Amino acid sequence: MSAHPLHERFREELRTAHAESCQVLATFLDIRGFSAFSAVGESFDTALYLRSLFDKILSDIFADAAYFKSTGDGLMLIHELRHTAAQLPEMVSSVLLRATGLVDAFGALVANDPTINFDVPQHLGVGIARGSVTKLVSDSGVLDYTGRCLNLAARLMDKARPYGVVFNDRRASDLMTEEVAALFTVDSVCLRGIAETSPLVIRISRGVNIAQADREPIPQGTRTWGASTDLEIAEIRRAAVYTFWLPRYPHSYERVGVEVSYPDFDETGKRRDSSYTLELYGNSEESSEGAVVAVDLGPVKSAILGLPETTKSIWSFSGTSAVKVKFTSFIEPSSDD
Repeated sequence: MSAHPLHERFREELRTAHAESCQVLATFLDIRGFSAFSAVGESFDTALYLRSLFDKILSDIFADAAYFKSTGDGLMLIHELRHTAAQLPEMVSSVLLRATGLVDAFGALVANDPTINFDVPQHLGVGIARGSVTKLVSDSGVLDYTGRCLNLAARLMDKARPYGVVFNDRRASDLMTEEVAALFTVDSVCLRGIAETSPLVIRISRGVNIAQADREPIPQGTRTWGASTDLEIAEIRRAAVYTFWLPRYPHSYERVGVEVSYPDFDETGKRRDSSYTLELYGNSEESSEGAVVAVDLGPVKSAILGLPETTKSIWSFSGTSAVKVKFTSFIEPSSDD
């Protein structure tokens, strides 16, 4: 099977790509209630809505973004900060002001589009953070950005509930003009993998409700979690055993396993928001590159027996995408202890 022309073009771009460092303001947008909206609407309506919404945001509100990427039910926006220290407050405050304005106007953003004749989501969550990143640059432009501040902005977006803007920066008070500062209040939040024991100081806009539990240190579990691996259902059905990398070499008094998370579908074949999990234990194997756990996929095959191998997708050129199962390795104390 020949590769799609878009894939070929991307591979060609990778051949000339190199890494560069820069400082950015990362903004993540998430449409609240999108899963419920897409579950009851037609996939074509969902595509029409996202096309109209993203065009409005990128053309009228954040036209100055250096880079953007769809995250499915939202957007990642990058503003590169090529400014002097004196110019930073104006730049950061401008993004914050537009973000709060976007949240306030979000429900009616596509009201004038005649192709949208159905109910649409009314709320938006936004996370914003500043930091240094690495960008992958080819001869024709930027391919992608990576860095801690992108992860931080995505985590802050998740805390912007039920809607609103959450912003974090150590110099936040120096970066916000008086007009913008008046739109935010000071709060704090703990984030897994970023600030688990000492909460981050954040600025939140109207609409954000930080739960008391989110301000407290995150409880340390007895498990040490490894990286997650997504396998297609078709691939699982062909294999008997699969190995997954562990986060470290286990001790003699510990056991190892994998948590399996697989999707749920209704009787019409439409994917639900919910999912199921099961746990598998296996034997660890060591090598010079690290430790792995090998697990029998038999129980997984039984659990996913009735699941389809593909589902409809508006993001795929073929109109469908592979259904995947997530496997996350872990190490825990043996039950004999």
